[in-house]
Amino acid sequence: MSHAASSHLNCSILGPLEVRVDNRKAIIGAPKQRLLLAVLLCRVNAIIPSAQLMDALWGELPPRTARKNLQVYVSALRRIVGDRINFQGWGYRFEAEQDELDLLRFQALAAAGRSAIRNGDPVLAAELLRDAIGMWQDQPLAEFSSVPMIAGEVDRFTELYLSVYEDWVELEIELGRYVEPLTGLDILAARYPTRERIAASRMTALARCGRTAEALSHFEALRRHLAAEMGIDPSPVLKSLYQDILRGDGSQQPDRLTKASRSGPALVRPVQTAANQLPRDIADFVGREAEIHRVANEPATVTLITGEPGIGKTTLAVHVAHRLALSFPDGVLVVALQHRRGVLRAIADIQRELLETVGLNVEGVRDDILASVWRSWLANRKLLLILDDAPDESSVRLLLPGTSASKVLVTSLSRLSGLESVARIGLGELSAAEGIEFLKNLIGPERVLGDLPAVMAVFDRYGLSPLTLRLLGCRFARLPHVPLSYLADRLGRAESILDEFVAGDVSLRERFEETYNRPSWTHRAAFLTLGALAGPPFSHDELVAALHGTAMPAERVIESLLEANILSVPDSEVTAHSMHYTMSPLAHRFAIELRRTCSL
Repeated sequence: MSHAASSHLNCSILGPLEVRVDNRKAIIGAPKQRLLLAVLLCRVNAIIPSAQLMDALWGELPPRTARKNLQVYVSALRRIVGDRINFQGWGYRFEAEQDELDLLRFQALAAAGRSAIRNGDPVLAAELLRDAIGMWQDQPLAEFSSVPMIAGEVDRFTELYLSVYEDWVELEIELGRYVEPLTGLDILAARYPTRERIAASRMTALARCGRTAEALSHFEALRRHLAAEMGIDPSPVLKSLYQDILRGDGSQQPDRLTKASRSGPALVRPVQTAANQLPRDIADFVGREAEIHRVANEPATVTLITGEPGIGKTTLAVHVAHRLALSFPDGVLVVALQHRRGVLRAIADIQRELLETVGLNVEGVRDDILASVWRSWLANRKLLLILDDAPDESSVRLLLPGTSASKVLVTSLSRLSGLESVARIGLGELSAAEGIEFLKNLIGPERVLGDLPAVMAVFDRYGLSPLTLRLLGCRFARLPHVPLSYLADRLGRAESILDEFVAGDVSLRERFEETYNRPSWTHRAAFLTLGALAGPPFSHDELVAALHGTAMPAERVIESLLEANILSVPDSEVTAHSMHYTMSPLAHRFAIELRRTCSL
């Protein structure tokens, strides 16, 4: 398919009508144009006779100029969607590919899921069908509900959705996962009381969760409804299921569901909406405008923020999360992936913490299915999750959502290059202008601007990481009577410069010790080697010579130090024949001290 427009198109009709061109929402304000587009998208890739389109637009009494008006509306829509709308002599067709319309993606996922069922892969089938139903936004095209043609198409979509949902929910129960089904089954069972597959699934899930009385009550309510509205009894399958539950055997399942595939009693309380766990924002946050814009607008589900200690990774994640929180109605969760002093947390403990935070009782649930329970709960929700201080890729993968409605911000000292399908943002030091603004907020603009040479000297010697500036600023603020030039000179004369960067209970030395002094830290030997070098910056040849004879080839060690954000490439470095590397001057000072200590 060839389109004159090279722009990327994304249309949605499984909810409100929406068109996005190059990730920007297109404005289609004229009601008739919106209705025409909705009709064309409902029957995408099929020719719709002009007469049917005019009937949908004007009903039984179209104006004399209806055909001309139809052409005008089509022309206006083409200016937005390109040549995807084609005239075929007797009607119009909207041509779209799977990635351009949510209905087509829904149908493709549903077909793939049912194919996986036929191929005997229930786990894959459940994942694909969950992704399909996750695209449904409830009440498709509600603004056109009074248009018979649209209403008929929506009924067709709804029937397909319900049948896919029934397939998925039976698979989930078959796999021993009852958390997510009950969340939606309560709603659908009330909305469609005569759909017996939904009723059977809800009764089974309730019984499996120990809520026998509710399961029996559901059957009795359904029996009364069928008798009053239709004059019939529930089907033999439902009657048999009712008797099984009544006898205390809630394991009997309808149709193809089997006992052999159950994985245990993931008993839960009713699902609650997660709270906002964000810590307070930094009121004097400075700079990072490009990074803020990228994190806030990044289409990827997962954004990874990396950088050296004290560079402001967590602060940035929290700052952006405060801006985004209202867009995530199911809550904002923050979880630390390491204890203090770099002690790793067991992934199962983290999963249990998350599940209990959102209101699930997972006592007795096996560790190996916690990831499945978490993803099931998360599947149809819109949650903002911050995973702070990730030590490696594996600590992140089992916590990520399977669908894209939620957003995850990950912070890490490492670039985590093995983590797939994520947007990476590497944080460097603040600019000099941002550093000046930062100190202005802490000690006042008059004091900073009155002694800029001293301020710039501090920047040159100790860098512009936010933590360094905050610790210095807080110390300087306690000494308003002392000139900045005197304080800068005193820092230069200090025997142990790292001990000068302390404010209250925050110490740069302690932060470095937590990061760089762990016995299990894989970069320890190379870090100590850097402490033997003058600098930074370091030339490539200098590093290769110094790192020669280590456990790995020197080139590989340099790459590992770049991966860990210990080393970085200066922004001005553009030529391969003069490769240089740099690192935080204070981190280098710590490496010198650490090497000296180890040699004693």
